[in-house]
Amino acid sequence: MIEVLENAAGGSIPCGLFLGNRATGAPINIWADNTDAYAMRDSGLIQIFASDGQEALDSIIQGYRIAEDLRVRLPFAVNLRGFTGTHAYEGVEIPKPEDVDNYLPPFVPLYPLFAPEKPVTYGAMLSAYPYRRHKRNQTAALRNAAEVALKAGREFGQNFGRSYGHFDWIGDTKAQLVVALLGESASAGEVVAQHLQGKDGIPGVALLKIRLFSPFPSKEIAEALHRAGTKAVIVLDEGLPHGGVFPPLAQRISTAIHVYLGGDGPKVASVIGGLGGSEVRPEHFQLMFNLAGNIAEGKPYRPEPYWLDIEEDPIFVEREDQVSPKLWKQWGKIWKKQQRKEKFCAPIPPETHEIRIYSRAGQGAITSAVGFTGAGIEKGYRLLTVPAFGSERRGAIITTDTLVNFQKEKKIRSFLRAWDVVILYDETILYSPEHQVLEGLKEGGTLLVNSTTLGVKKIRNILGASEERVKIFTVPAGGIAEGLGLKHINMPMLGALHKVYDKIPFDTALNYYEKNVPRPREASLGAIRQAFSETTDRDVPRPRNESKLTVSQDFLDWRPEHHFQESWPSALDEIQAE
Repeated sequence: MIEVLENAAGGSIPCGLFLGNRATGAPINIWADNTDAYAMRDSGLIQIFASDGQEALDSIIQGYRIAEDLRVRLPFAVNLRGFTGTHAYEGVEIPKPEDVDNYLPPFVPLYPLFAPEKPVTYGAMLSAYPYRRHKRNQTAALRNAAEVALKAGREFGQNFGRSYGHFDWIGDTKAQLVVALLGESASAGEVVAQHLQGKDGIPGVALLKIRLFSPFPSKEIAEALHRAGTKAVIVLDEGLPHGGVFPPLAQRISTAIHVYLGGDGPKVASVIGGLGGSEVRPEHFQLMFNLAGNIAEGKPYRPEPYWLDIEEDPIFVEREDQVSPKLWKQWGKIWKKQQRKEKFCAPIPPETHEIRIYSRAGQGAITSAVGFTGAGIEKGYRLLTVPAFGSERRGAIITTDTLVNFQKEKKIRSFLRAWDVVILYDETILYSPEHQVLEGLKEGGTLLVNSTTLGVKKIRNILGASEERVKIFTVPAGGIAEGLGLKHINMPMLGALHKVYDKIPFDTALNYYEKNVPRPREASLGAIRQAFSETTDRDVPRPRNESKLTVSQDFLDWRPEHHFQESWPSALDEIQAE
């Protein structure tokens, strides 16, 4: 595909692409990082990175304004991190078509596609002399896109109230410590940068969220770092160097500092993370700001990239036996002088509420979470739902996470994994050794379990959890759904969620559900209402089925490494209900 993009750029075709960024193989990986975007960085097209759905939509609109400008006439791509960005559910303000038409000038075709009286050759072969001149002009056109993008971003703000530049500087204007990156992973970094501001013993910190990757705004970035008096920059790349000193973003920032600031510029260290769908969490940014602080103090650091979440090669090492002798021989002197500091890494107090659903693939948990998200957004809150997608078979345990932000003027898109509510769509998940359902649940948080056979007391005994540790509720979602002729339990579970979590008022949410629940609508609404009324934190007698399907202990104890025939898990055993 890369050669097709090069042909589009060389042919001055102002077309647009929207890319959900994913890892490239081998090995096969369908999850997110920036390796696909990095692979096309030298193909001559304009590249913009968005950090959420709103930025993606706005950037696509601006992209046509930039690409179709007569000084540019090049293809563009808007990048958004796969799954956590592209498959997330969040509020987006969609502009009116007539307003977009007024913002975008009419398209001007320079040459006819088919006009016998004015014949044009497309895709002509050029010899060396015209070829090199053409490529020089193509390079100039791409450089022009930077100025055009600034103007397009300003005028977009005038028309729609959301202005855009080449990058966002989030944090202290005089930040000595800066972490730079592209795209959606910046969400966690924004939380950390705001958290560390003004903390005792920590110099100014800022997040440099770069939006325009190609053409790269080298001079503007160098000048911003110089104005701030930045001493150390940590560049996070979700991609590889492939033989270079640094990966692409770190390489471009290092070059910009060298060319425009020389020896007066800040020191630059490279970090690789977020590969293959790996989550870039707030604690990672805390470590990176910690590393920047050490470098600003004059501590030695690696001339090659650090890695996130590689246990045998961490950023900070407390004991020599944490790493292999080979790595200690290579980096031991640096590790000894680099210290992890609690002032950077102390826990961040949550500003949001977080809900986690454990369900089986095919139970419809995403649908109910999306409905809950829509109801919250209509109420005026900021909600974000991020399902987990992957290679799971139908029936496998999956998660769906929802973040509730009550601060209407403050965007927060980062989960701290501190759950206020945990929901189990299937009681057998209680027995899964791979899913410790109380892990991450706040002290005194709520657990909601779909069960017709287990009472609150029994669940508490299974978990070994006190009343102070967790509030437990049950709902007979399966029986409710079956009684109303529904194939899924997601609508009863949605009603039960409102019973245990009242921050999104049930009466208000019902107004939204009446217009948006799946068909059959009356049955779905009836399931929501009935489950709301039947959800309880008490042991109540319920009719028992004659039999139930449980999971054998051999099945639960099985691990993928037990691949030889003799240790395969046994079949599920159907036993009589107690």
